Amino acid sequence: MPAGLTLTLDEAMLDALAQKVAAILESRALGVATAELPRYLTVNEAADYLRCSRQRVYDLCSQRSLRRLKDGSRVLLDRAEIDAYLAREALALTPR
Repeated sequence: MPAGLTLTLDEAMLDALAQKVAAILESRALGVATAELPRYLTVNEAADYLRCSRQRVYDLCSQRSLRRLKDGSRVLLDRAEIDAYLAREALALTPR
């Protein structure tokens, strides 16, 4: 019998994993390959991704919850950093 892999996740990690899988499935349902998603998002794109206002994105940057990258006059945010922020928030909201 082949050896199996056992992975134990707490509820918060499982929830973060489920959110990531849901995002991948959603992007595939929309016909967009995950590899084709841009790494950096504008403030408008980040607000759409987070489903919040542009002002909330600027507030998160001011609070240093998210780092902003400047490209001339454009403000860009790293999608992976936004995902990490969401995972941290999900962990913080999980009752212990």
